[in-house]
Amino acid sequence: MVPMNDEQRRFIAHLLSPTTVEDALTAYYALYHKRTQLFTHGQEPVVGFLAVCQTGHDLFTPLVVMRADSDDVLSALLSDHLDEGREYLFAAKEQRASILKRCLITWDEHYNLIYTVDQASFRPDFRYLVEKIVRRDHSPRFEIRDGESVIAAAGVNWCSPYFAEVGVCTEEGYRGRGLAKAVISACTSELLKEGIKPLYIVAESNVASIRVCEALGYRFSGYREFSCQGRLGAGNLLKARASNIVAEENAPPHKTKEGESSHV
Repeated sequence: MVPMNDEQRRFIAHLLSPTTVEDALTAYYALYHKRTQLFTHGQEPVVGFLAVCQTGHDLFTPLVVMRADSDDVLSALLSDHLDEGREYLFAAKEQRASILKRCLITWDEHYNLIYTVDQASFRPDFRYLVEKIVRRDHSPRFEIRDGESVIAAAGVNWCSPYFAEVGVCTEEGYRGRGLAKAVISACTSELLKEGIKPLYIVAESNVASIRVCEALGYRFSGYREFSCQGRLGAGNLLKARASNIVAEENAPPHKTKEGESSHV
């Protein structure tokens, strides 16, 4: 994977607002992540892009984030730049879920809620002794141990100059004891001290995890993202293109300057 350069990032900057919660994850992977390939649509100005990213989450399944002015643009980006038959993980605005489902063979679909917290609303938890570990990439990890075994841990999945996503894992036999709350609290506190806004991205069906973050003062931002795994399917792309053509043909006509009707 050949990383993109600053010049490429400049061409897509107008499609993102890195300081907003809605664009936080996509902005990180498109503008700051090192192991990213960028594919664009249109000349200046660019009207859409795909960022195909190698992450530590799964080295063999790239993460794909995107922005596009229309479903047609996104459909073209997917068909032109993804490898047919290869599996990808997708994260997109919830409004793009329908076009992804039309263009791709998808599974493991989720709608995720994006939670955030600030210093004023944060309610820390100090019930357990949490150890801070600095990883090789210099990012912090917060652990609770039972003897030599790590039984709960929280850390940062990604971090931009403005936001960071908090991730957590608790061993199955230790769940329900407040351990996740304690390590998330420690990680959140560290980020707030550094002036970074913590985000907690959770499947809307994961009620237990939502309760944990809300108990710490996290609040729903009002934004959801669509997440799925998927791969290109030739039949799906043909159906998506046909659907877009029908939608254009059925669109109400635009008025010309002379008052006549014409499709454009």
